[in-house]
Amino acid sequence: MRVTEKADRSAVWQGRLRPLLQSYDIEIAYRAPLVVERLDIMRQQPWVRIMSPRLKRRRSSEEGVLPHVYWDNEDFPALCLFDPDTGEWNPSCFLADTTVPWSLDWLVCYEGWRATGEWTGGGRHAGGP
Repeated sequence: MRVTEKADRSAVWQGRLRPLLQSYDIEIAYRAPLVVERLDIMRQQPWVRIMSPRLKRRRSSEEGVLPHVYWDNEDFPALCLFDPDTGEWNPSCFLADTTVPWSLDWLVCYEGWRATGEWTGGGRHAGGP
């Protein structure tokens, strides 16, 4: 991963992950939350997007056209990597220990879902920002 943008409280990293069948260019954006933002985990989490190749949708899937994403950007939705109600992640977690491996796991589940229509990652999609 390499830093492509950096500001006072934020940074963007880009890199490549290869879960099983193909490689994906990803972008991780993170902004350290202000004290008031710490009340809402959705406003403090890192945002991961698959930049290339674009994520494909399925028309007929019980999980929806593309499961476990936040549709804040139609072309590059953010990945839903954890359930904010479980306390799995907080701003003191290292992105290299959580966000990057969780992104890789998400991509493994995505490749399986593309092949079978079944999302094997479990979890509960927590809704969008």
